[in-house]
Formats: sequence, C-alpha cells, structure tokens
Amino acid sequence: MYKAITLIGILLGLMACQERAKPVVHKSDKLSTPISCMALNSLSEDQALIAVLRRQYNFDERCPLKLTLSYKKDIVCNSSYNAINKNMGKFPKSFLKLELRHGMEIVYSYYVDLYSNINQEDVAEGFTRLKKDLLSK
Repeated sequence: MYKAITLIGILLGLMACQERAKPVVHKSDKLSTPISCMALNSLSEDQALIAVLRRQYNFDERCPLKLTLSYKKDIVCNSSYNAINKNMGKFPKSFLKLELRHGMEIVYSYYVDLYSNINQEDVAEGFTRLKKDLLSK
C-alpha cells in the first residue's frame, strides 16, 4: 500500500511539473487589426528580454500604441492559503505580461503564469502570440 501511495505521489508531481499555464489574452473591441505600428516602452531592467522583442519587430517610437513588457521572477508566497498549490508544484515561479496601450487605455494584454523563471523563449512565445493576434488578419 505504501509503495502505491508513493508511486501515485511521484506521478502527480511529475504531471504538475509538465503542466504549462494557458495565457490569458484580452483584446479591446476598440482596437482594429491589423495594427500598423507599435512603440516599445523599454522600462524593463533585463535588456536581454527587450532585445528579444527588438529582434522580432521594427518598433516605431512615434507610434501611439506603446508595448510594455513586465515580469516577475522567483515568486515566493508564504501564505498558508497557497500551501497545497505550492506543494503540488502548481504555484507559479514567475509571470510574463505584455500590454499594449493607447494613451492610458490597455487595448491588448497577454499574461501567463510560468512554473519556472522567465526566459527569452517565454518572451518570444508571448510576442509571437501578440503578432498573430494583432498583425495578421
């Protein structure tokens, strides 16, 4: 019986590690696609992640649509409310958010929880989704 419980626990742990969160995407009804330009709001301190975006698109700083990359690494939650999720491997270690604004209004957002720390591939994947949603018709 003990071996079966241990095996089930190991299998659940492995399944949790393989799971990938689905991104949450919101597009304003006011935004018509395909869009003609984007400017990059490069406030991020990680220039390697900003470079990923610059390699994938020719940003125009005069464009009124501003794209912002934000993320957090090494998320730690000490709340007992999340203890079960943390122990089962379902608590995110980082997140990635891409927001496109027109003035102060968010017209497009892409958000995903990541179960490992954010890397350049995660940024590339998020921006690929943004391009598919906004640059192609």
